[in-house]
Amino acid sequence: MDESIRAGVLQDFAPFIRELSGDPDRLYRQSGLDPDALHDAETMVPLDAVALLLENAARQHRLPTLGLRLGSRQDLSILGLLAVVVQNSDTVYEATANASRYLFFHSPCYELVIEDPSPHLPGCITVRFDVRLERAVPQRQLIDAYLSSTYRMAQSLSPIPLRLQGVCLPHSPVGARSAYRSHFDAPVAFEQPYAAIHLERDLLHARIQSIKPHLRSQAIAYIAARYPAAGQSLSERVQRTLKSTIGANRGTKAEIADLLNMHPRTLQRRLSDEHATFEDIRADVYRSATRRLLLETELPLSQVAAVLGYSEQSSMTRSVKRWFGVTPAQLRKDGPVALLPTA
Repeated sequence: MDESIRAGVLQDFAPFIRELSGDPDRLYRQSGLDPDALHDAETMVPLDAVALLLENAARQHRLPTLGLRLGSRQDLSILGLLAVVVQNSDTVYEATANASRYLFFHSPCYELVIEDPSPHLPGCITVRFDVRLERAVPQRQLIDAYLSSTYRMAQSLSPIPLRLQGVCLPHSPVGARSAYRSHFDAPVAFEQPYAAIHLERDLLHARIQSIKPHLRSQAIAYIAARYPAAGQSLSERVQRTLKSTIGANRGTKAEIADLLNMHPRTLQRRLSDEHATFEDIRADVYRSATRRLLLETELPLSQVAAVLGYSEQSSMTRSVKRWFGVTPAQLRKDGPVALLPTA
């Protein structure tokens, strides 16, 4: 996998280090980065070198909260063309889903997954973050900066005050625990299975003001044409898009084709070339989502059906019986069961 990231992610690094009376160019070279190559925001640079850069800067300046502070200075502009897609989305929820869908444009190593509803907090959505690097390098400052900047971007998009309900981090605190609590203004849990933020579901459906849909469409078309696969098969992109939009739409072929900027017939033909069908991919995604929602949340069955896009609860019941051989209520009561073989 291409383990790189757009140089734009570092556009606020040099000014920040100079404010600390440091030498950013020296830090770049120590971490394996060419300072001259960073002038072009679209240049792809090694992500492991960026991670080392933040660790080196934090150590040399004796600033454990460097990642948090750097992230709080960053805005949507670090995302380049992806920022056009995000800030011209209809709602904060859609902006988050679009960020998840097209994050490969910024870095193929970054992944963002929306869990709606949250399996941890009632009335919330969990936005999970993952950084995939083959090389074992410290990532604490990188992840701190990632979550901090994402929080700031979400605040800038929301027309109403956006407050986190909780934060998860996969590492132990780099600085004082109180610094994290103060920074995010929310409870922070450390040494968790993944990095995530938890937000109130209703707040994410607030409409973003002054959007320009035609700019969003143009940006998506450019990304789709310039970076058609980003190392992923179409089947993988369909699967990822379906996962990131559960709860935002009904996951129809027409909706997913539109999000991938292609005609539904083209989508089906290209999937056929990969010996796959949209219906099979959708069934796999929604089967897993249904299982998770029934076993890991206490949502009423009617709400589970609504989140999954069913017009009636009875339709969900038929699907659950087909997949698991039991009713939704029985599955929730009896716990995990094996999937029935598909025809």
